[in-house]
Amino acid sequence: MLKFVNLKAFLSSARFFYVILFLITLAAGVLFVLHAKQAQDDEMRDNLITYAKTIEKSIDWQPFAATLNTDPVKIKLYDLAGLNSKLNNACRVNADCHFIYLLYLDKQQDKHQVRFLLDASPQPPSEISKLSEVFAEASDELKRVMKMRTPIVEGPVTDHWGSWVSARVPVSITANTPYFVMLNVDVTAAGWNKRLLAKTLFPALITAFFLVILSGLILRNRYVENLLKQLFDSTSELSELAYFDALTGLPNRRLLEDRAAQAFKAARRSKQMVAIMFLDLDYFKTVNDTHGHDVGDNLLKSVAERLKSLLRMEDTISRIGGDEFVILLPKIVDEQQAALTAEKIIKALTEPFNVDEYVIKIGGSIGVAIYSKHGTTPASLLKCADEAMYAAKRLGRNVYVLYADDFMEANEG
Repeated sequence: MLKFVNLKAFLSSARFFYVILFLITLAAGVLFVLHAKQAQDDEMRDNLITYAKTIEKSIDWQPFAATLNTDPVKIKLYDLAGLNSKLNNACRVNADCHFIYLLYLDKQQDKHQVRFLLDASPQPPSEISKLSEVFAEASDELKRVMKMRTPIVEGPVTDHWGSWVSARVPVSITANTPYFVMLNVDVTAAGWNKRLLAKTLFPALITAFFLVILSGLILRNRYVENLLKQLFDSTSELSELAYFDALTGLPNRRLLEDRAAQAFKAARRSKQMVAIMFLDLDYFKTVNDTHGHDVGDNLLKSVAERLKSLLRMEDTISRIGGDEFVILLPKIVDEQQAALTAEKIIKALTEPFNVDEYVIKIGGSIGVAIYSKHGTTPASLLKCADEAMYAAKRLGRNVYVLYADDFMEANEG
């Protein structure tokens, strides 16, 4: 139940609002960064496609149309010498271009392997792939787009040459022929990740900025909550000191008078009685003198616990000083109900108390006064009960006395 109350309080607090705002900002920031990264990646891929298409359009393919539209198995390497030179020169213009080559899809093979038609890369002869050599790096995605005859960008990938991004575009003169050829341009990917990082840095910093602010608000709110809790605890402690007895935890005279005034108001409306009983412990001074004040204090605590066990929830038992207690009984039917309660208390106090290592026997003298028969204010009724209590002392102690205007009636408990 306590955990549920704490959770309910947290859900209704400002800190919960800040935590939710923090999580929303974090989620939005992550999406923002991912979107920026994807947008930059898409832009760079589009630029590579454009670059490869520019090379494709800059070359006059017409002189090689007959050769390219022939079954690749029948093509001779010398028929592609001029095209090799053009592609090689186009690649050398851009320092980022390292490999440029033509590929075709061998439909005669069961696995539809991708093969080299021409490797015009400006690299040493030992690095140049041969005509009809299988393109070992061909991915399933490349095979798919070669069947569909659409552009694609693959990578970045890393091999023994370095890190590369490959732009692959159809050779337009072969687009509608059975022997489709794709132009491939591999450029260095050294700056690829740096450009992605640069694009995502701003949204990441903006997100981090707001998260730091929200974290500060959450910590500040927690600090304020702790201060308020300390203030509340201090206020509660002051309230305890103001309205409760420090030793026994029972209500003090101030709280007793407040509850008595409320009980009197209720009694006026309901025409019921209210009783106040003034209890003074018998032989308590002897306990203090014999066993010391620590034992006396512990005895008072035990008396308070025993008295509480005898009373109703609506009753109030108060310690007003020393070994003096006042008991407020609201909503009683008649004087006899108060008398029965007094008898029960006197009987309970005659039972021995086990305090520390001692067995202590005491008693109690009680004076009883009834609202509004004996008084109409807490102070006047308490005075009457006090006088009745002293009458009980004079009668030999361990009895209760009901206050009367002209005489005192005494009964042994």
